[in-house]
Amino acid sequence: MNKPILWPLHLAALLSTFVFSLGSMTAPQMKESLGADDGQSALMVGIFAAAFASGIIFCGRLGDKFGRRRLFIIGMMGLAVCSVGVACAWSPGAAIAARVVQGFAAAAMMPQILSIIQSAVSGTDRIRAVGVYTAAAGVGTVAGQVIGGFLVSAGGPDLGWRLAFAVFAVLCVLAGLNAFRLPADGGKPQLQTDPVGALLLLTALGSLITGLSLGPKAGWPTWCVALLVLAVAALAGLVLQQRSTARRGGQPLLPPDVLRARPLAIGGVMAMVFFGGYGAWTFNYAVLTQSGRGEPAWLSGTVLVPFCVAFLLASLQYHRITARLGGPGTMLVGALLQGIGLVGVGLVSVVSDAGWEWWFQVPAVVLGVGQALQFGPLVSTVMAEVPERVGGLTGGLISTMQQTGIAAGVATIGAAYTWFQSLFTPTQAFGIVSVGQVALVAAFAVGAVVLRRAAKSAASAARVPATPEYPDRGESLPGADQPAAAQHGVRCS
Repeated sequence: MNKPILWPLHLAALLSTFVFSLGSMTAPQMKESLGADDGQSALMVGIFAAAFASGIIFCGRLGDKFGRRRLFIIGMMGLAVCSVGVACAWSPGAAIAARVVQGFAAAAMMPQILSIIQSAVSGTDRIRAVGVYTAAAGVGTVAGQVIGGFLVSAGGPDLGWRLAFAVFAVLCVLAGLNAFRLPADGGKPQLQTDPVGALLLLTALGSLITGLSLGPKAGWPTWCVALLVLAVAALAGLVLQQRSTARRGGQPLLPPDVLRARPLAIGGVMAMVFFGGYGAWTFNYAVLTQSGRGEPAWLSGTVLVPFCVAFLLASLQYHRITARLGGPGTMLVGALLQGIGLVGVGLVSVVSDAGWEWWFQVPAVVLGVGQALQFGPLVSTVMAEVPERVGGLTGGLISTMQQTGIAAGVATIGAAYTWFQSLFTPTQAFGIVSVGQVALVAAFAVGAVVLRRAAKSAASAARVPATPEYPDRGESLPGADQPAAAQHGVRCS
């Protein structure tokens, strides 16, 4: 039996982080070229993240209903059209409007990636596919800086950023056209979409991401605080509405019975913690190298290439470690390596300013390997806990936690970096904040320990012999399915 073609999904995973990095990197050039003020420039970046994050879970449900491949193609082609719209923007308002629609197009595409992988392959093939997915997503962040930096430099301040978005649109068309070769699925037309729940989720996440993205740059005005209050109120309303819908026998957007699964809830929090640290670290690095050390964008990205290569290679090979240590065990090893890498970056940054770019490479490689050994197994573990009937929720949940974590990390840890710059040199401030992020790594490690114990408990329960009192707890028959925690490389004993 031929293996399904999945490379358009992996290209899309790369493009999903590429476009976010590209938007941040080209913001100064767009501001100057279009005559935007500071608030409009920040909105060009923040509004994309808000639209992206707030639409992901609902678009995952639409994929379950109308077909995941169909939604993926619509999202990719929409992303291409909107990117051309950004490239042709003639004013700040036009650029902001195009970025909003671009964010929703990305939301239509993104959750379908893991959903299609989950339904198309299983076992070791799924673990490998997730490894390539995580590698592509990690590479996209650096590729956005390196390629975007070269295009901006080649085209100049007025044409360069337009050229960068035009090239991105071509890559989107390439992925979209080849997506017709992906495994087809007819969807589930009878599935309800829960528009009320979708509206509440859109309000909650949109307000949260917008407030977190713009608050630090705008000095936390009243309207930013009001957005955060609105986000809390909408989230509370969403919880009540979802429970009410489930009690009435409806189909809530976020099924409470699925979300109550302990590994899924813990994995979601771990994803937000991981991406909060990852997003903040890469953001602070870009600020340090381009603003603090005065390096051009292309050189800033080039310095990260060894880190990127380490992340890529470890992502492609993590399944070998998972086969021996299990998913949570591999995540613990990754957390240890990331902690060592962050401390190493901190020491190099505090004691060495001259030649920093060279000394930085050693701890950066350790950091890249560690992050890959955290991200890949985490995605596999969460996927194993979500039934295929709600597969759109898998990609939606992980992607939403990714975007929310990035926004929260940039807002909080990014603000801490700015404050430390008033006391130390930019390089020293970066080192201090990097060491402080070890606290997030420790929180991630605690989650991995809890997942490991949950997996062992699930395996023990599955092996309990049958008794007259509990006849349903007998040993599994040969060939019966193993617990979800035992699949996808997650060892249970």
